[in-house]
Amino acid sequence: MTQFAPDVFCLTDDSRCQIDLPRVRFPEAPGSEAVPWQKLEIEEERLAAYVFTSGSTGTPLPYKKTWGRLVNCVRLEAERLGLLDGRSHTIVATVPPQHMYGFESTVLLALQSGNAFSAGRPFYPADVCGELASVPQPRMLVSTPVHLRTLLAADVHLPSADLVLSATAPLSQNLARETEQRFKTRLLEIYGSTETGQIASRRTAQTVDGSCSVAFAWSAMRSEPGPREATWSSRRPCATSSK
Repeated sequence: MTQFAPDVFCLTDDSRCQIDLPRVRFPEAPGSEAVPWQKLEIEEERLAAYVFTSGSTGTPLPYKKTWGRLVNCVRLEAERLGLLDGRSHTIVATVPPQHMYGFESTVLLALQSGNAFSAGRPFYPADVCGELASVPQPRMLVSTPVHLRTLLAADVHLPSADLVLSATAPLSQNLARETEQRFKTRLLEIYGSTETGQIASRRTAQTVDGSCSVAFAWSAMRSEPGPREATWSSRRPCATSSK
């Protein structure tokens, strides 16, 4: 990271943070004093993040993400997942927000859909189930096939969830069906990549021969000038966000 951006630093509100970078501690808001929210206008084309590939085929490669593209992607996701139905949903995740999937489907998804994101970072099956049970319904679990398989194999009580989201690896139909049955829910699988963001989803338990994926609106690949600038576009324009 320091080779890519020598001036990088870590902004954190966690006193236990031990990351080997210069750290800036974000102060906690006063408990007794109400702090009014200020509306922020962020330009669509403002560079918001560099995200890196996993490095499975070599050195991790950085990709630029503008605020408009990120917002457009997660708003389409929120619509597809049914998070814009007027209820207050809570997101619990087993994936870290520094992963592209976690970044879009936890932090940004909560910000752009007006819902809540649990600050817990559960890892073991009992911790995941405890965190999920502790938040109000409707609630969504954002996870992976590996984590779901471990949860189902563990001798723990599985609380109900209104939705389970899975990505990062192929999800078998048997695992999808068992997840839906045990969590008393529906499961959607997300398709995408670091380069493109999220592209499509499917309800794996009900697909036939791996078909029936639903695209996030109409999408197509395009290449733009400059290194590693491939992205996907939709016929819906990116909107400037107030969050």
